[in-house]
Amino acid sequence: MRCMACGAEMILIKVIEDESMAVPGFERHAFMCSACPETENRLVFNKDAKSRQAQIALTLPSPDLAPPAPIDDPTPPAPGFFVRTFAKLRGQQAR
Repeated sequence: MRCMACGAEMILIKVIEDESMAVPGFERHAFMCSACPETENRLVFNKDAKSRQAQIALTLPSPDLAPPAPIDDPTPPAPGFFVRTFAKLRGQQAR
């Protein structure tokens, strides 16, 4: 890649995986000019990153999920806002 300012060759100095995208494989590449102090950042799609993500997912242990414990609460839930409001309008007490 060439520098837009002076035309010299750009050097890749940093690659960061971009996790803000919904699709894995996007990377942010930072380039620095070999002749002047110009820097550029580019968003690049790396098709090999998908296979790396799949390999990482296969090597990670899956968490053991236990079903949630039942809650034994003998008191019924309080009536909602609309139930109380309409009961007041009708002149009744909400249950």
